[in-house]
Amino acid sequence: MWRRNGYHMTTATPMRQEAETAAYDLLKSTRGRDGLSRCELPIDPFSIADTLGLKVMRIPLEPDVSGMLAKYPGQDPEVYVNVTDSEVRQRFSCAHEIGHFIKRGSSPGSKDEEWGYIDRRGPSAGRGTSPDEIYANQFAAALLMPEERIKTLEDEGMSPVSMALAFNVSLEAMTHRIDNIRSSPHVAGTTPDVVSE
Repeated sequence: MWRRNGYHMTTATPMRQEAETAAYDLLKSTRGRDGLSRCELPIDPFSIADTLGLKVMRIPLEPDVSGMLAKYPGQDPEVYVNVTDSEVRQRFSCAHEIGHFIKRGSSPGSKDEEWGYIDRRGPSAGRGTSPDEIYANQFAAALLMPEERIKTLEDEGMSPVSMALAFNVSLEAMTHRIDNIRSSPHVAGTTPDVVSE
């Protein structure tokens, strides 16, 4: 679950590498036919959720809860996004919950029918200490702000403010993402010898 108190991202770690790669692979399979450096912006996490078979509902949630992934026995997973949040927060929350879904390795109709879960974010997650929340935040950032696309826009001279508008994310999320890419480039398997444009 993504709460209003922000997120924490660090330099490349195995967890960040895993989140970046998972987001990169998902984008390539759903959006990157012509390469992520020229993909259409903004990335639509709601469309991606639909492609994955996730039903997304925008409803009022607790005041400090922005999103939730729920899975009940015998039902497909559902994503709940707080309708009272700003559009950029709703988009990040949806992408964050997709990250939880991907991390679980679940898919609708899989053999998880005998159990249920609700991913809720505890207080430690906002401080960047919960591995599941850190993964989901890093996944969401990589999904909504693909490294290749950021580098292309930087090469074209676009400012972080303009990029935040183009990606339809908060300026805080955009600057965190740019800083993380600069501090540990090519973590998503996007090294020049891997990507062919």
